[in-house]
Amino acid sequence: MNRNYLAAAALVKSAALLIWLLIPVAQIHAQTQASMNAEARADFQRADADLNKTYQSVLAKLPTVESKQKLREAQRAWVVSRDAEAAHAAKEADGGSMAPTLRYATMTQLTQERIKELKALLDHGTESEPKSAASSVTPSQAFTPESTSEQAQSVSETGRTSSSSASSVSPDKQWEYKCDEYGLNQCAPEIVKPGTTDVVVDLDQDLEVHGPEANQTEVIWAPDSKRFACNYAPLHAHHTRVEFVAFYQLRDGEWAALHSPSDIKNEDLQLAQLGKGHLPKDFNPRHCAPDNDVLKVRKWTNANTAILYAPCYGRKSGDLEAGFLFTLKFDDAGKWKIVDTHRMSKKELGAEQ
Repeated sequence: MNRNYLAAAALVKSAALLIWLLIPVAQIHAQTQASMNAEARADFQRADADLNKTYQSVLAKLPTVESKQKLREAQRAWVVSRDAEAAHAAKEADGGSMAPTLRYATMTQLTQERIKELKALLDHGTESEPKSAASSVTPSQAFTPESTSEQAQSVSETGRTSSSSASSVSPDKQWEYKCDEYGLNQCAPEIVKPGTTDVVVDLDQDLEVHGPEANQTEVIWAPDSKRFACNYAPLHAHHTRVEFVAFYQLRDGEWAALHSPSDIKNEDLQLAQLGKGHLPKDFNPRHCAPDNDVLKVRKWTNANTAILYAPCYGRKSGDLEAGFLFTLKFDDAGKWKIVDTHRMSKKELGAEQ
């Protein structure tokens, strides 16, 4: 066996060993980057939750309707600016695996800076007026694409973009539900007087509906326009399928929140809470998946009667295994009680699927 053969064999073995070593290194890098992306996302979610709490605290302490509206407009413009800068930071990765980490890290940093600004307002007792939307948009817009910059300018001037993701006018045409877009997949749910920007119910603030979840908000009007039901997803519900319901009633020309089946929030499913004493004895709600907790109003059959839908998704299968329609009857004061329970048939469940 000559030397050339031995040298060639050794070279092949070395190359094979190098490839064998590189494969797990690549896998480890991929796993590490995925973990970094997940950690960056979790950091942002914590910062975003802190921001929402701080924002609501400042909003609650502002003395006038005008100052509250100015802060809302400023915050919406800021969100557009923040998201645009984060998108620009992600582009630096040229679509690589680090893009999510760069995006979330940028959003976290800007969010933490915004929290400090809002806390400064609280520290000063909100004596000074909130900055206008235009002045609150950070210089980071200089790094955004032209179209995004124009969108931020539109928000700073009007408090919302011209497009609306949802709209629903009451039967008497006196009230309108709107969820006007102000950023990527984000809108502000509210009840206004038609044709105006006069907010009479700020669902964004009342129900703490923010971010992408706000797009799922739905208002169902009673036939006499004196009540409405609001189906909505709570904050950060994109991790699970959770839907709540809220009721409002018109009293002396103003809308007041009523007690809702979703008001009691504990470890039990809404179906289990609502259905006590009203579910069939052969049905156990503990068999339902806890990460699919849905309660929503389907319709009003008359001014005082609403039909509430509550599904049950199997813990193991994840499929829709049962469904109930509860008939809620309201008295003049807005108190309701269940007057009928309908267990959906297989045919009805099939239609739901």
